[in-house]
Amino acid sequence: MKNNSYAGNKLYSGISALACRGSVPHGILIECENEDEGYEFARFIAGCLLCTGSDKPCGECPACRKFYKNGHPDVIVTDGIRGKSSSFTVDAVREIRSSAFVVPNESDKKIYILKNGGNMNEQAQNAILKILEEPPEYVYFIIITPSKSTVLETVLSRVCVYSLNTESAGVSEKEKEAVKALVMAILSVSELKLLEETAAYQKNSQFAETVLELLSEIFRDALVKKSGYNGNFRFEDEVNAVCSALTSKSIMNCAEVCGELIASIQRKCNNNLLITRMCYEFKRAIGR
Repeated sequence: MKNNSYAGNKLYSGISALACRGSVPHGILIECENEDEGYEFARFIAGCLLCTGSDKPCGECPACRKFYKNGHPDVIVTDGIRGKSSSFTVDAVREIRSSAFVVPNESDKKIYILKNGGNMNEQAQNAILKILEEPPEYVYFIIITPSKSTVLETVLSRVCVYSLNTESAGVSEKEKEAVKALVMAILSVSELKLLEETAAYQKNSQFAETVLELLSEIFRDALVKKSGYNGNFRFEDEVNAVCSALTSKSIMNCAEVCGELIASIQRKCNNNLLITRMCYEFKRAIGR
């Protein structure tokens, strides 16, 4: 039978609504300090994806019954540990990439639940990034990690983040004001305004990186809100503004731009070129 305990949870309800519309993202990252809670949410998402009923997950259809008895062949759960290693190894990721191109057995979807995502090193994350960028149309990845801070920005830009943690408040007023101003500049029709805001980072790449990380959070939260989740966000007004002004595709493009720009800063790129690129890339991302 269907578990009705999720009915009042907006995060769960949002995923259910997405599944009913056939719009669940192919890459999802669950941020949760409690491993069992994170895994429970991951299973809920998988159940929604597999369900053939109208109210997902119905708990009644053959796919649901098989899944909730832990017997569905198209759901692969792994912690990525190989041999004596306690980390999610790159060899495990390579195995996943290889098997992902094998079509599902029974469903029209194949779902990978990757536990232990917080212990995925940079090499393993870069390996998973390759298939997150262009997954087979039937494949879905659900990665569970205690904190998204352990995840590369390039990976974060390819997934929709659902956080079950309480967001920490460790952001200065200067950083808050800067990211709010940058959001408004990106959404404005004024190229001059965008140039003015980005020019402020010309001599301070560390500050630019911090602001871009916060901006990335806003775009990821906007994607979550677009999916139907109406909970609280750290930058509530900015998330609402982004949702009102941009399509889901444009928001995803902007999140990807944030990841690329942060990677450029970490490679110590020229600051003048960075500012020029910020203006160009955000305009391109929103189709201007």
